[in-house]
Amino acid sequence: MIELEKEHLEKLNQWRQAALEKACGDIREYHRLLINIWHVGYYPDKEVLLDKLKAATKEKDYALMQQIFFTYNKRELSWQLSSGYDHCYLVYRVIPYLCCADYDEIYRAFPKDLRLSDNGLSMFVNATALLQCIMYKGKYDEQKVIAKAEKYVASKQPIWYRAYVACFLAILKEDAEMLSEKLQVLCDYHSRQDILGFMKLHCQYAYGILVFAKHNLTEECFKKIKLPKHKTFDPGYMEWVFVGQFVRKSIYDYKAPFEVFNLVYEMPLPTTVLYQPYLNNDRAQVSPQAKKSYHMDWETMDAQVLDYVMGK
Repeated sequence: MIELEKEHLEKLNQWRQAALEKACGDIREYHRLLINIWHVGYYPDKEVLLDKLKAATKEKDYALMQQIFFTYNKRELSWQLSSGYDHCYLVYRVIPYLCCADYDEIYRAFPKDLRLSDNGLSMFVNATALLQCIMYKGKYDEQKVIAKAEKYVASKQPIWYRAYVACFLAILKEDAEMLSEKLQVLCDYHSRQDILGFMKLHCQYAYGILVFAKHNLTEECFKKIKLPKHKTFDPGYMEWVFVGQFVRKSIYDYKAPFEVFNLVYEMPLPTTVLYQPYLNNDRAQVSPQAKKSYHMDWETMDAQVLDYVMGK
């Protein structure tokens, strides 16, 4: 555990005071405002996490590495904001989470009753559709999903994006050679992505995809996968994860009056819920396609977090 930085604690106290005033005595609304500002603000501090991760990487302290991964990824997944997408963007956030949390939480992010994704970026939509076909074999039209994904993989989209989708395609096809090749591409191009420095140090996507593959491929097929060779991939950490080592704790221990954040880390992921916000909208500027589109029901999902917090 590390102490929260003084300047950030001061900022949290300012925002807490603002939340108290705005909530006007409504405890649930107070917690909603406080968790929301914590989610959109700079907590935990990315530079502090990066420094800690560099040190843990150098020392091969896999427990601390995982604790840092968990601190960042769990916070990102535990509170939702309006995105205009359906559940597809979760495929980009849940996969890194798999290298630092219990695998079964993926069934909360992608429950069996979800429809296939069709509202979002092509990379997200294709990867999500493949993931759902892998998780729930026989439920969806796999050939249609595969054909669409193969077209995307052969397109002129950025190499990293195509490799990410191709990893799920390889798992669905049970093609260990293809998966090995695309995991290597992911790591080779990972540090070139426009992402936070904290995320560049390790290719958590490769770690997470391997965890996902281990749970969805036969043992014989999984053993044929070749691990990537790259500075962003530590095979020792992967081996540590494979034997079931999970810390599931934030590196921060929030003290009163911010202990609510500890509860957010403690609770399971919210179960994904979709809705059609424009279905009954009669405004002329809303297209027929927009009326039919599904979005993440972020208010319902955030209510799950508040229910948990209020129940403690």
